[in-house]
Amino acid sequence: MAGSEESEAVDKRDIAILRTMEGLSRAFEWIPEDKLLERLPMDYIELARRLQKLDRLNLIDYKFVPYFDTFAARMKEKGYDTLALWDMKKHNVFKELGTVIGEGKEATILNAKDPDDEWIAIKLHRYHAPEFRRIRKTLAYAAVKARGEELNIEDHRIDVPRAKAQVEMKVLERLSELDFPVPGPRSINRHAVAMDMIEGDVSGLPAPILAKVRLENPEDALEVILEDYKDMVLQGHYVHGDFSEHNVLVTPDGELYYVDWPQAVPIEHPSAPQLCYRDIRNIIKYFERRYRMDVPDPKEVYNEIKDDVKRIMEEKRKEYEKYKKAAHRTLKAMEESAEGRPARAPGRRPHEKDGVSRGRHGRG
Repeated sequence: MAGSEESEAVDKRDIAILRTMEGLSRAFEWIPEDKLLERLPMDYIELARRLQKLDRLNLIDYKFVPYFDTFAARMKEKGYDTLALWDMKKHNVFKELGTVIGEGKEATILNAKDPDDEWIAIKLHRYHAPEFRRIRKTLAYAAVKARGEELNIEDHRIDVPRAKAQVEMKVLERLSELDFPVPGPRSINRHAVAMDMIEGDVSGLPAPILAKVRLENPEDALEVILEDYKDMVLQGHYVHGDFSEHNVLVTPDGELYYVDWPQAVPIEHPSAPQLCYRDIRNIIKYFERRYRMDVPDPKEVYNEIKDDVKRIMEEKRKEYEKYKKAAHRTLKAMEESAEGRPARAPGRRPHEKDGVSRGRHGRG
């Protein structure tokens, strides 16, 4: 994880190396030193010294690669993290990076101080194979729609972490504009999304999730959550897609915030009705299980918005058709990236030996 220590340890010339490697990594997993020397204003001695430094910091791998008969370097997850965080700081998204406040297979979350000394959260999205298999088709469509008219799939191959970040940023922007209780979006860079911190009792740390809180009035809370959810679907035109007690934050004064939107699905997608019902069912079943209380029938709750969901889907049918083909190409590109098949470059075999084929980790 590229946190404050790594960010402080690198300088502008180290960042230049990482940027160059980022560009070349579209064609190469292991990048020969001569390819870097062709593009960087430094001699071999300086380059080798800095590559060794970046290797020690765990931002890259650097070793002799028999296939190239020379030393070569490979970007690591922390290298992409460092680039994203460097650029965010450069653009005054934050002035001081804090520490890891949440880490899992699907994302890592840091806290940071913005220029006004307010705490923000920075979410670094990850490639996680089980998650990708579950959401790959809807993620491809949502990512294409998030990019909109700027999309040029023939020139821009999008990887999974970056797609997740784009979708989450788009949803947070949309729901924030409508004044729904979600973290306010601050900035996006590569696979990183900066957003407002929903703080708990401790400054700089997030409020607890619903699963960790014992509510005094669970009936009222469930009613609020269901009404908010239905409104977010019908007004925001997005279905959460993974709604549960783990995606609702409860502040010290009892306010509820809805988080974790990278798998969100635009309402016009054919999977939206099924996912919408599942979201409603999951949160209702949680309250029934946790509080042993009478709860509404999930089908009846979904039926309250079912006709409106279908109407909106029909109204947006042309929009779905507009992005459907591009989404198919995006899905193929993401699957190739996840399976370790980058774009082929001159002088590079499609399936290299000697340990130079791309690994299965995602690229940010």
